[in-house]
Amino acid sequence: MLFPNTEHQRLNISFKSVKDHNGGSCEYVLGMYALVFVLIMALASMQVMRYKAGSDITEDALAASALAALDADPYIYGQTHSIIINDPRRARGIFESALRDNMKLNDSFEPKGSDPSYIKGRVTVDDFRVYKVEGDRVTEYTVGNYTVTENEGVYGEMTTPSGKDVRSAGVYAEISYEASGFLGISVNAGKNTYVEMMANPDMEHMPEDP
Repeated sequence: MLFPNTEHQRLNISFKSVKDHNGGSCEYVLGMYALVFVLIMALASMQVMRYKAGSDITEDALAASALAALDADPYIYGQTHSIIINDPRRARGIFESALRDNMKLNDSFEPKGSDPSYIKGRVTVDDFRVYKVEGDRVTEYTVGNYTVTENEGVYGEMTTPSGKDVRSAGVYAEISYEASGFLGISVNAGKNTYVEMMANPDMEHMPEDP
């Protein structure tokens, strides 16, 4: 004989709340991952923009400093359309002085205070060369801290370390520095430039040897 009260009661278990709870947790975790990803991408973009801005400023300053090193006499240049650099070591001195001014560096080639903020540490002049053109002969002067090395070549065949053709008197300069970014991240950066006022028009139309 069975009594109703003696039967086992069936457990009424609902999985809806468990399912809803797990689904909400997944959405929360995915949302956090998405937010972190967006923040990382934003920081990366800002870092790239910072490096790009610093790079553009450095390129302009480097080119302006190299132009200053040409130290052309306007009267002579207007008459002959050529530049003669008789003292390569003096040209490097002019370049370094202009570089300090244009990049806001002190006498040790380090940033003055926190300006410019994109440079961390010392700026180094890694290479400085002066090119002198006389007729069909090109003379390259590599000016170091204590020495000047001379190398001669033929007009039309002489090139700078960056691969630019030497057409008239000019200056090649190369620098390196540590570029500073967000969160203390820094990278080694290097820039080079070659400037010349104008190619000698007489050399441009020289007849080729038969």
